[in-house]
Amino acid sequence: MSLFVIHKKGQGSYSRIVVGIALGLLALFASISLYNVLIGLPNIFENARVPLVDIELTWGLICSVALFVFLGYLICILVAGFKTGLRPIDEGGKKAVEFLVETQNELQKVSWPTRYELVGSTIVVIISVVIIGFFILGVDWVVSFFMEYIGVL
Repeated sequence: MSLFVIHKKGQGSYSRIVVGIALGLLALFASISLYNVLIGLPNIFENARVPLVDIELTWGLICSVALFVFLGYLICILVAGFKTGLRPIDEGGKKAVEFLVETQNELQKVSWPTRYELVGSTIVVIISVVIIGFFILGVDWVVSFFMEYIGVL
């Protein structure tokens, strides 16, 4: 059993790419946030530096890189369906991939409107919102006037 076999390779590739990029950005932001929280902790790695990059080694850096690697592994499981050897995680990954594949298949069946239809529908919605807004304004004004007349307001 190979660990790096992609579940349903070639199917749902667009949805997988979009979800993978979105989750990757979330993982990056989570790692940066963790780094910013942990940077104030006392540094037990006195004068320790990362080779070839010349970055000072701190708890914040170690934890944020570890979190980013861990989240990246989870993203690979959820987007590609990599096998881990652990049945619950593998089944969850397969279910996530099945969902992405089915989502892309359903979106390919959708009848998308033309530009002319989209502009027309948007204008109708905007006009409807304005008319309903004026109606609510009028009702509010009448009720407020009535309430002031009877002395409630």
